[in-house]
This record gives sequence, structure tokens and C-alpha cells, in this order.
Amino acid sequence: MVLEPLSAFSLACNILQVVEYGSKVLKKAADYQKATDGLLSEHQDLRNVLQSLQSFNADLQASMTKSGGWGSLNAAEARLVDANAECLRLSSDFIHLLDRLRLKNKKAMLESLRLSIKTLWYREKTEAMEKNVSRARDNLNIAFLIYINSTQATAAGQNEVLKCTTRVEENVLGALNASSTSLKSEIRELVDQLEHINLDTVQQQTISEFRLSNRDVLQHLTKQINVILTNSNEQKALAEGNQTSMAEEKILSSLQFSQLDDRQGTIHKAQEETYQWILQSASNDDPHDNNLITWLSSPTDLRRLYWICGKVGSGKSTLMKFLKENIKVRDHMVPWAENYMVVQASFFFWNPGNKLQKSLTGLMRSLLVQLLEQTPSLIPRVVPFRKWRAARTFSNHVTDWSDSELQQSLNDYLLNVRQFAKIFLLIDGLDELEGTDEMRDDLIEFLMTLVKFENIKICLSSRPWNVFQDAFRVLPQIRLEDLTRGDISRYVKSQLRANTRFQYLLNRDAVKTEDFITFITDKAQGVFLWVWLVLRELLIGLQDGDGIRVLWRTLEDIPADLTDYFRRMMNSIKSKYRQEASIFLQIALHKEHEFTSLHPLRLLDLSFVEEGRPDFALAEWYNFRKLNLIDSHELELLLESTNRRLNSRCMGLLECQYTPDRDTIFDHPPGLDQDEIGMGGNDKTFEPSIYHHIFNDPLRFRSFSLSIDFLHRSYRDFLLTSDGQNLLHQYSKTPYDARLFLFNARLAQLIAVHATQSDPDLAFGIASYLMSILSLPTWRGTAQSVVAALKLQPVCEGLVKVYQAQGTSWYLDSSCKTWPKEASSFTTVAIDFGLSGYLRSFLTQEYVRCKQGRPILDYILRPRFAQTTSFLKIGNQWPDLETLRRILEFGADPNEMYNGISVWALYLNFVNDLIGLEIAESYDPMNKSTRLGIAEAHDKKDAYFGALAVLIQTGAALLLPVSWFPDGMEYYENLFYSSSLEYYFGDLESDRWPMSTPVIRPGDNGVSEPSYAVVDLIENFRSYFGSGIDELKWLIWNRQGTPAVR
Repeated sequence: MVLEPLSAFSLACNILQVVEYGSKVLKKAADYQKATDGLLSEHQDLRNVLQSLQSFNADLQASMTKSGGWGSLNAAEARLVDANAECLRLSSDFIHLLDRLRLKNKKAMLESLRLSIKTLWYREKTEAMEKNVSRARDNLNIAFLIYINSTQATAAGQNEVLKCTTRVEENVLGALNASSTSLKSEIRELVDQLEHINLDTVQQQTISEFRLSNRDVLQHLTKQINVILTNSNEQKALAEGNQTSMAEEKILSSLQFSQLDDRQGTIHKAQEETYQWILQSASNDDPHDNNLITWLSSPTDLRRLYWICGKVGSGKSTLMKFLKENIKVRDHMVPWAENYMVVQASFFFWNPGNKLQKSLTGLMRSLLVQLLEQTPSLIPRVVPFRKWRAARTFSNHVTDWSDSELQQSLNDYLLNVRQFAKIFLLIDGLDELEGTDEMRDDLIEFLMTLVKFENIKICLSSRPWNVFQDAFRVLPQIRLEDLTRGDISRYVKSQLRANTRFQYLLNRDAVKTEDFITFITDKAQGVFLWVWLVLRELLIGLQDGDGIRVLWRTLEDIPADLTDYFRRMMNSIKSKYRQEASIFLQIALHKEHEFTSLHPLRLLDLSFVEEGRPDFALAEWYNFRKLNLIDSHELELLLESTNRRLNSRCMGLLECQYTPDRDTIFDHPPGLDQDEIGMGGNDKTFEPSIYHHIFNDPLRFRSFSLSIDFLHRSYRDFLLTSDGQNLLHQYSKTPYDARLFLFNARLAQLIAVHATQSDPDLAFGIASYLMSILSLPTWRGTAQSVVAALKLQPVCEGLVKVYQAQGTSWYLDSSCKTWPKEASSFTTVAIDFGLSGYLRSFLTQEYVRCKQGRPILDYILRPRFAQTTSFLKIGNQWPDLETLRRILEFGADPNEMYNGISVWALYLNFVNDLIGLEIAESYDPMNKSTRLGIAEAHDKKDAYFGALAVLIQTGAALLLPVSWFPDGMEYYENLFYSSSLEYYFGDLESDRWPMSTPVIRPGDNGVSEPSYAVVDLIENFRSYFGSGIDELKWLIWNRQGTPAVR
């Protein structure tokens, strides 16, 4: 049984409620109605309802025939069909009865009165029919519930039923609204008519007697009409509320991005009793202007920015996390926020993260989504109108945001809340913004724009770089390393005194040991990271039996500068471990810059370093069964061993964390209970105490939540310096190909996950990463990429069979969501991702000619990754002319039809829209996300122009029907970034092609319907291709044999 009949049945049930309402009104309200063409308006409404019921029943019959016919119905389905038929029969009888109340002469007042009396005479019969219809409706409801129970509908199916119910509500409300509106209008007209009619004495007496004798009936009628109208308004309000809520969710989802909160999760919590001073108001001895709480609580301080600066490792991020968790409105923001709602948001920049974690775009998206989540009622007033309209109109429409839209929405938000709310923002790590000084200036300008609003305060943190010192020099501020001496001293004492051996030394010589603590505090110079590293080394010495003299010597030998300390640590790695340590560190340093990888470095990735060569999985001899995710004991030993090697080789500067609550793009398997394992929302170090939580998972997929990262960004920064790189390459003998290694490690993981047949979402995410790597320009044409694609092909084809669209950000998602409709295959995915090496080897003439569904030519002409962001370097972003010429040689036809339009016409529409989009974006000074470099822009233009020329030369039709150039955007569903096209052209559809484009009328040039000449259509591309349009016209004239001057 398909879902559409269920929608019809559900709608039938609800429409019968309208029939019931209508019957109650009509049997007592005939004398208040104005007849039109001899038929009461309510009668006409009921006829329309009956026609709808009959239409739905026809749909049901057609669906049942397709799914096996009436004879194949089970008991529950047959009962449902019978119940629906009985409802139809009774509703038809009901309409027949109402037709007998037809007004013969609509101008005769007495005729109206007689008709009202006749209606009362039929009261018992109409009530009986009403009961019959009501019973039939109840039977239909019961049959429907029995059917649902018998089918044991899946969650997805139930979701579809709910969607159908929403559509049912809208249809019923529309019918009821039309009926009630008509009723009110006609009653009003009839009252006016009655007031102006001159009645004789007999008529007046008759009317008076009728009103008197039927007073109760008329009063009851009035109440019933009011109830109907009230219910109608309430249901309309409910439906409107549901639609608004769904639109709000779409807007919030479009702002969200994976790993939005990751950075905050990796920041260590402040040590107990540290940073308490930041929450104290200024005393008489403190500089009043620079006290954070004084600034935050002051209603008169017009400086709305507060700057926390500090050198590397001083604990800025830890302090900002402490402030987020401990600042309270009542304790720290009054009187500034007194009698106001306070809306707070935060953002922690992270340079090692993905693009959105280290950009102004990510900052604005994060702030906006946090603010709107707390005040969702403001969404319609804050977001751009076109975005709000799209969210309410398109079923699954999620649009991209430009920087100018984000900034304008934030400004509008601050304007809209200024009367009732105060805004407090925490923004950490301005120095971790990726990019140039110009981009940092843009960030500062954005912040200065925000604080022009009087209802906002922002606390910032960064290193004391010149660009920030120049911008913030007059702001209230603190230099963190000047204020943390007490915190460092308490931390050192607590760590050392907790050690039994140090307590023994303290008892023997209290003066020396206290001096030792003071010396550590002084040498730290406010750098918490240095203290942590030094204490770790000293505690190891205590464990090895070092006395106070040896500890002093060790402390004196440790450099006070972090960079020197890191160099010392690298030199202290044992010789036999240096090569593997260098490989671990080079893999950890690797970041993808040509696409956004949503996969963190995992401990499971590093377990494959033992394979010896980075391309191990592509070797013919490799056994993919070596990774067994089902054997928990074997998996535990593998990962524990890898973690031990990591700690011993990298001196503890690479950490393995268990992050079960991390907002990954794929869902964790069922059964992961955060409260049960006591994670409390914080990452945990991978250690024996949590092994049973990880490896007791029946599916073993919690091991994918073991991620690897540097202890602190400063160590990563050191390794990226020339000194750090020289050391790494010296230890590994040569630069290590980390990307090739990660590809092979994750290929092995994908095959292992797929073999379990347990978590297609996880497998799909890894497959998307692997396809992205293969599609990089430096990979796509290589022999290695062909071998890798062949290993991926069976897994990808298997995943598609269980694929369910999740609305994720996986690059492979857009290729799979239209797979059945387009009759796609791995070959078409290879076209989407531009795997030129694979296509040269396996794209055949037979496949091109015999492929069903979407023509192979259309995949090339309208690339999956057209109009993507400028940094994205994967997939086909414009037509591949080499592949295009090849498939045309194989017999591909530009005039082949797809969804009622030729591939050639689809391409012309597509090019026209892309040109329009580029023009629209050129007027947006902040929108830099889709702007290409000069060379890339030239390549893009050459590709689209070259495709036009090749198609004209190979027989593309030169006259095309006007109907093939529609206003709708439905033919963009196959694109990864289709929403940008839909959004920019959402309200420009009627102007897609200029009205001035000449139309060839039927009969002219042999056309049978209004048509365009291609030579006229391409003239609209002149603003983009310039004089190249003359070249294309020459090709057209040459084909037509028309004399032309080239």
C-alpha cells in the first residue's frame, strides 16, 4: 500500500467534519441565506466537498490498481476501502436531501419563509442522516487506525502521515474559511435586504409570528454559526502557527553548522579556585576603568567592548569559558540589565578547525543562530524577506547565507530587541581568525558596527598583536599574565602537595620546597601552559625518586620560552621513536584546505601507521579483514596499543579524547547514554576507566568518537615554523604524505564499517570524504585514483540501497538523493566528482546510449558542484570539455528530452541563470564566498563557452519552444548548491529571459508552437562572454548556410 491513499483517506475523514458542520447550519438557516442561481451557497460548498471525495476515491482506486488491485488487499485495507465507500454513499444521499430545499424564486420573501418551515419539517430526517454520516465517519476512523496498526508504520512513514495531516488541515481550513466567509457575507446582505423591504401588514404579522414561534431555534442557530466561525479562526491560527514554526526551524537549520561548539568542548575547565578574581567588582585599590564586572554592570559606560589580552598559553580561552559558565545576570549585570531580558551568545575561534570555525562568516552565523534560538518569534522580522518566504514556501528549502545578509540580520536583530533586551557576547581568540590583516580589519570593523547599538556589550580575547592593540587601545582591558600569579601559585601548590613524595620533601625542608614553588611561579611569567608542562616533567622526576636538588636542577634547565621548550622536547624523543613520532605529528598537522572535512583525526586513523607505507590499502595484497569492528577485545587492544605509542613517541603533546557528545554530522548509534556514562558534556581523556563504556557498545562504533588533537595550539604553531618542519623532516627522512595515508586508513575503515551492515550513516560520511579526496585536481586523473575508485564502487553502490536523505552537509549527499529518479550509477557519481581517470577507463559508448533516466550529457553540462564556494576545489564545477567531446562521439544527443525539456534547452537556462547570479553577487561587496580567482574565473568562462560552441557544432537545435524556458526552479534539485540559485532567482523568475527576446510565431520557419531562435537567446549572454557571442552566431549561421561576415 502506497502512502498517497492514506493521505486521501485522512483528508476524507476531515472533510466529512465540514459536511457535518454544514448540515447543522443548513437545516436551520435556510431563511437567512441568499440563494444564487436557485442553489444555496452551502449546497454548492457541499457539492464541492462531494466532488473532492469522489476525486480522492478515484486516486485511491488508481493507487490500489498499481499496487496489485483490489483483489490483493488484506483485511485491514479492504475494511478501509469499504468504510470510505459508505461515507461517499451517505454523503451523496445527504446532498440529495439538501437539494430538495432549493429556492425556486430567490426574490420571493414568502418563498424563503416557506422554505425555512420546510427545513424544520425535515429536521428529524436530517438529524437521522447526520447520525448515519457520523457513524460512517467513526467507522472510517477506526478502519484507518486498524490499518496503521496492521502495517506497523515506520518512523519515516509516520512522519509522512503527519505531513499529510498538515496538508489535510490546510485544505479543510480553506474549505471552512470559504464557507464561513460566504455565510457571513450572505447573512449581512440578507439583513440589509430585509431592512429595506416594505412588507404589508399580513407579511409583517407572518414574519413576527414565525420569529416568535421559532425564537429558540433562531438563537441556537446564531450560537452554532458563532461556534463554526470561532473554530475556523482557531484552526486557521493553529495552521499558521505550525507553518511558522516549521519555517523558523528551517531558518535555524540553515545557520547551524557541524562542529559549531567543538572548540569550546576542547578547552580545559579552570582549576578549582582560579579566576575568581575576575568576578569581583573593583575595589578602591584597583583601577576602576578596567574592572570587568564594573564595566559589565554599568548602565552609563559607553564603551561597549572589553578586551582580554594575553600572551601564548596564558589561559585566555580557559578564562573565557569560565566567564561563559559563571557570569550571572543578577550578580554581574545589574543595573545595566535591570528589568531587561538578557540574551547571551558566544563564539570560540579555532584556527586548526574548519573554515567556519576560523572565519568572520562562521562567527556571524554562530551568533545569529544563538540569538534567534532564544527569541524565535523575531525570525520573521530579522531574516531577509526572501529567505523567510522561501522557508515558508519550499518543502525542504535551506538557503545559503552571504556575509552581507548575516550582518544585516544581526543589525536588524539588535534594532528589534532594543526596547526589551540586552545582549552580551563573548568572543574568544580573535588571533585565530584565518587570513590576512585585511580580514582581521574586517573583523574589527564588524565588531565596531555592532557596538554602535546601545543595548549590547561584547567581551573579546586575543593575543596582543599590533592590529588589536591599535584598534582596542582606548577600551577597558586587562593583560591576563599580569593577574594570574595568585592562580598559578595556588595551582602549583595543589598539584605538588597532592604528591606523596613531594609532601615528604616538604616535611624535611619546608623552606627549600616553598622557595621551589615560588621559583616555578615566577619563571612561569603568567603562562599557565608552561606551568602545566613543567609540573608534568617534575612529577615524573618525583616518581623516579628525584630529590629537591635534582628537581631544582631540572627546573633551572627548562627554558622559560615556550618555543624553546618545545624544541627541547622534540630533541628529547628517543632515537628509535623519532621516525614514528614525526609521522604521527605530520598526520596531526594535516588539514584539508580544498574542501571542508567534517572528520576529526581519530585514534583509529593512527592505528594504521604500523602498516609502514601510506598507500597500504591500495596494494593488491592488502587484507581488509585485518580491521574487525565486531571483536571488542581485539579492537580494545588495537586502540590501547596505538594510544600508548602515541604518548611515548609524542611526549604527551598529542592528546586522545573521548568526545561522545560532540555534534558530529552523523548520529551515534542507539544506546549511547551520556547520563549513564557520566560524561557531563565534557571530553574525557582516553584511559582504562572508560574502556567499558566504549568497547561494550554492541556495534563498536563508539571507537569513532576517540579523536586526536594537540595539547595546545602553540605546539602546532611551533611545528609549522621552519625549525619545526626541519625537525619533523629530519626525523622521518622525507616529508610524509599524510593525505594519502588518511585516504587509505579511512578506506579500510569504510570497508570494515560496511561489512557490519550496521551504520550506513557513518559509512556514508566516510565514503563522502573519500570521494572528495579522489576528486581533487591533483588526484582525479592519476592511476592511484582509478584503483581507489574501483575499491570504492561496490561500497558506494551498496550504500545507495539503504540511503535516506538526512539533509546533511556530506558532498556525496546531492548525488544520492536523486539517484532513483535520475537512474544514476557510480559512473554518474564519477562524473559529478570529476574522476577523469576512472571515466577514461570505464565510460563506454554502450552506457552513454543505453542509460535510462537523466541523460549522461546533462550530468556534464549542469555539473553537480556548480556555483559552490570559492575555496571548494572538488568535483565538476563547470563542464569538462574533454568528457563532453568524448560522450558526443559516443552518440550523446543534445536534443534528447529530459522531463519534457531538451538537454540543450536545460543548458541554456542554466547558463543564463548562472550569469544572472554572478551579476547579482557582484553588487554584494561583502559576499566573497563564491568569488573565484582570476585564473579560475577564466577557466569557468572558457568551459561554459566551449560547451556552447561544441553543442552548436554537433547538432543542437537552433529553434526551441518557448515552453522549454519555464519560470520554475525545479530543475535545480540535482545541484549541491541549488539553494543559492533558487534563492537569488526566487522573485526574478518572470524576468529570467528578457521580454524583448523575439518570439517566432506558429507557422513561421516551420515551427508549430511559439519558439525562440538560439541566435537570439545567446545574445542575452553578451555581458558575460563579450565578443565570443559573435563567434557562436557565426557557428549558427554557418550551419544554416546563411551568409555572414565573421
